[in-house]
Amino acid sequence: MNKLFEPINIGSLEVKNRIAMSAMDLGFTSDGSINKRFIDFYVERARGGVGLIVVGGCYPEMTGKVWKSIIGLDKDEYIPGLKKLTDRIHKHDTMVAAQILHGGRSASSFFSKTHPVSPSSLSHVNIKQKPHVLTIPEIKKVIDGYVAATIRVKKGGFDAVEIHGGMGYLINQFLSKATNKRKDRYGGSLKNRIRFAKEIIEAIKKKAGKRYPVIFRMSGADFVDEGLQIDESIEIAKELEKAGVDAFNVSPGWHESRTPIMLMAIPRMAYIFLSEKIKDHVNVPVIGSVRINDLALAEKVIDNNRADIVSIGRPLIADPELPKKYKKRLFDDIRKCIACNQGCFDSLLNFKSVSCLYNVRAGKESKSKVRKAKKRKKVMVIGGGPGGMEAARIAALRGHDVHLFEKTDTLGGQLKYAYIPPGREEIENVVTFLANQIRKLDVNIELSTKVDTKTINNLKPDVVVVATGGSPLIPKISGVKEKNVVVAEDVFDNKVKVGEDVVIIGGGTIGCEIALHTAKMGAMEPEVACFLLKNRVINGEEAVELTSKGKRNITILEMKNKIGGRFGISTRWVILKQVEDAGIKSITGIKVKNISTKSKQKKEKDKVCVTFEQESKDTKIFADTVIIAAGYKSNQDITKKLNGKIDELYKIGDCVEVRTALEAIHEGFEVGLKI
Repeated sequence: MNKLFEPINIGSLEVKNRIAMSAMDLGFTSDGSINKRFIDFYVERARGGVGLIVVGGCYPEMTGKVWKSIIGLDKDEYIPGLKKLTDRIHKHDTMVAAQILHGGRSASSFFSKTHPVSPSSLSHVNIKQKPHVLTIPEIKKVIDGYVAATIRVKKGGFDAVEIHGGMGYLINQFLSKATNKRKDRYGGSLKNRIRFAKEIIEAIKKKAGKRYPVIFRMSGADFVDEGLQIDESIEIAKELEKAGVDAFNVSPGWHESRTPIMLMAIPRMAYIFLSEKIKDHVNVPVIGSVRINDLALAEKVIDNNRADIVSIGRPLIADPELPKKYKKRLFDDIRKCIACNQGCFDSLLNFKSVSCLYNVRAGKESKSKVRKAKKRKKVMVIGGGPGGMEAARIAALRGHDVHLFEKTDTLGGQLKYAYIPPGREEIENVVTFLANQIRKLDVNIELSTKVDTKTINNLKPDVVVVATGGSPLIPKISGVKEKNVVVAEDVFDNKVKVGEDVVIIGGGTIGCEIALHTAKMGAMEPEVACFLLKNRVINGEEAVELTSKGKRNITILEMKNKIGGRFGISTRWVILKQVEDAGIKSITGIKVKNISTKSKQKKEKDKVCVTFEQESKDTKIFADTVIIAAGYKSNQDITKKLNGKIDELYKIGDCVEVRTALEAIHEGFEVGLKI
């Protein structure tokens, strides 16, 4: 290993390696207190080898509570729970900090039960509550709240405190011209806008002691109109270093920014340049973060002096043992976070606790332990999709004799199509991990084998797990079997050629993904665009257009009133932006009536004609290729034949009901524990 596993000092605190776990809401509490679930979750990450864990955000006063499940630091009664957490983490030689986060105008009264406050009266774009403008005496009280919270953090056994000064929260609202319109000594010039943050740091150092480490989390750039740019952030860092900050944790943007920050479509390490810029101008450690899901990338960041520490959050939800596995070079055993947000961020937005697409134990560490089975059984798994592979993995871990049958020549099921569209490549990590694991566990894998009752009778299994997934749903439309009418899977598999004019029937997840995949055909490669841009052959606008789409004209027809309805809350807006950037048209609220290759119009002689009804009016659209992307139906043929004939029969995933990969994998895990 290079520097990644070398110790580093944050002020007086020595951290055993350069890997930090970033603060994140977990959805584990509703009253602000630390409970056993928190402790189990973080202890497993400490055991996994991370050097520093940052817990939070934690609200210093009720006006700053941004979500229902945020940890509280506004009462002394929270200290015993905090101490239990830190004591358990310290047993694994892991340091722990608490992040203090005051939401300001981002703290809705729905959660705080009080009116939001801010430096100015500008409302948050999503909350739309006009905040109370803090007076100077009230600012002093807020600063006192930060100090009191820090003292509770210190009494709770935390080794350091992280002050959240980014992401559009209260301190950032003072720092940024986008939200600070004050005319007094806390507004106007950058020096004045820094004052609030500076006074918080100075007050903490005075009360908690100069040697108590303070980390300051900041947005390197705000990504909003009138927001901070990197040059101003550099000046902020220089001033706050003088005030006593011991390390800077640099991240990009605000939650309300329309620039993607947390999604798989973002290239890995896209925003590390922000920490690099800050590092060039300060003398204390700088923490880099966002879209670093592989510790090989973290090594590059450290070795190339772009940051001193790398902060990762979701990758440690996906795999709490990531540091240990990487240090031991057990690369096949690492679950790489795919930044899908399904189990983590989207769950929180839906008022659920954090989970993970393919680490089922996340958030329920003590309840989902995999133990050896009392009796070894012969287990037959029918279907090599994510649910089937997870069931096979857990059953094999428990000591069973597992045989997995897959009708195609590759593992992955429908998930192998999900990582083909541009910006979705990370999904392949799920298939790769599960496939590697079942092979290492000596699961007997039979590919290109369609299972029937004879196959089952020959194997004589004690247990059958049916995970046969789904198959493309073909709508009952006249002409759906016409020439040049194909299903999305055939396009993904390169079994058919796609013409210039394309109509896609279905605007859900599959429809949008096949649209983006088709649009990208023939687009310029990014490295070519960079070369042409560098040599002034094309400009920036042309580079974006040429890399976003090829020459096809694509139209999505969707019966609902919007497209992309099955994507998660945090993902959908980005997908829709990609659809727009690729020049893909969408027509919603329609009903397709028929498809025909018989056109009376001479110029459309070789085209496929799709007739659809919208607002009681028929419209015709012509295409070279019509792609059916109407979703999937459950494959239940084998299940019906086995009902009542197998004593221990389980059905999981899409063969029961069409839904998500997360649900299929979680069901596979639970079935594996039952066998």
